[in-house]
Amino acid sequence: MKKNEVKPTSQQDEGKIRVLVFNKRRFVIGLTWHNIRAQRSPMKDIRRIGKEKGLDLVAVRHSDSIQAGFAPKTRLKLRGAFSLTVALASLLEGCCIAVVALGEDAEGIAQYTLVGKTERGGIHPWSDSIYTAEEMGQKIIDLRDELRGSKGNLDVPVYGDASIHWVTEPLDFEAVLEPKNLNKSFRLTPLTWGLTRGQLMTVGAGITIGFIGLMIYLHFEGEREAAVRAALQRQMARQEEINKQARYKAALDSFKHPWTEQPSVETFIDSCQKALNKVPISIEGWMTTALVCTDTSVNVQSIRRTNSAATTEKYVAAVQRLFSVIPLFNFQDSSQTSFSLVQTLPPEGDDPLIPAGERLMHLISRFQALNIDLSVSAVPIKDKLKNSEGEDLPLQQWQEYQFSAETDVPPRDIFKGAAFMGIRLSQITVAANTSDGSLRYKISGSLYGKR
Repeated sequence: MKKNEVKPTSQQDEGKIRVLVFNKRRFVIGLTWHNIRAQRSPMKDIRRIGKEKGLDLVAVRHSDSIQAGFAPKTRLKLRGAFSLTVALASLLEGCCIAVVALGEDAEGIAQYTLVGKTERGGIHPWSDSIYTAEEMGQKIIDLRDELRGSKGNLDVPVYGDASIHWVTEPLDFEAVLEPKNLNKSFRLTPLTWGLTRGQLMTVGAGITIGFIGLMIYLHFEGEREAAVRAALQRQMARQEEINKQARYKAALDSFKHPWTEQPSVETFIDSCQKALNKVPISIEGWMTTALVCTDTSVNVQSIRRTNSAATTEKYVAAVQRLFSVIPLFNFQDSSQTSFSLVQTLPPEGDDPLIPAGERLMHLISRFQALNIDLSVSAVPIKDKLKNSEGEDLPLQQWQEYQFSAETDVPPRDIFKGAAFMGIRLSQITVAANTSDGSLRYKISGSLYGKR
């Protein structure tokens, strides 16, 4: 990536407030951020916070929640400037971190700021603060963990100048913050509705014209402010409805059908049978005693018979030659070993939802017809009726039953002659009797159906 030729310039600071310049536009950092709980009248809550803390200007960010960043009263001319945090959180896609260099302080220590954007578009509380290079490294590591939350594999890119070693995705802030990309909602606005100096001069001139002129002015000014307030209320109402729908959709997404990503019963059994046919009953004198099949692997377990001349070295060489994998040994009991074969089975996708009772009756009857004992247990469902806002939440529409059985009947004979929709197998264990060559099967899986 080509490095920017025009770097942002830092103007004088007061306290922790800094002003950076991109494309001849001023961007403020160092705002104090608060979550706004009031959904119906957020500006009222914002003005209350500003008044209590003696703050002057505010930048507002709307995402899955409402957040307000406040600037204190200062000699710096901040009115009309943009919030760097709101701008980057609005313009950058997805969950990410942006790192911006601020230059060096009076003592020659390099300083930085960062913007952390959550997966739902919110601003992380660690954003908009000033950090030294020594603090920044650990702060980025911790922030990536915070943003991932329970999604450990979520990609959280770190944007910034390619010369900053924490950056994983180079980014030209001059290009991102072009004037055409900027929105007036990124600007800092005054917390009060007071008249400007120009308006006071207009009022004074109106007073000199006469009482009638003043009344006309106040009439039209009142209508204008009423229109602004009405527009703001409509905007807040629309935002509240959008937030409500987003919360409902998020709750629906949590009920994603788990069986769509699992292989069908037929695919699972065929894969396990192929592995059973592929693995010899004896490998260099070591007897195969069990195969454990899952949707991701086949684990093969072997033993060395007592008084056998079979060696570990020959077994390892044979397994590597046959399957290109290295066995695992129990060095406390060197007569046992195992190796695993990785596999990827195609998902079956979604099945139509029919009442779980019908599917369960069909499955139990199938096992009864073959005189096989079947153990079945229902997976408990914890319904959450309302969210923290008191809104009704959707309920899980399906029920899961886990089942298991142990039998001499091969799985392909049990699940034969019918389409076992709504059923997914999780494990098949094939145990071999090395004395007479007989096989015994342990089967486990889940059945899904409509509640």
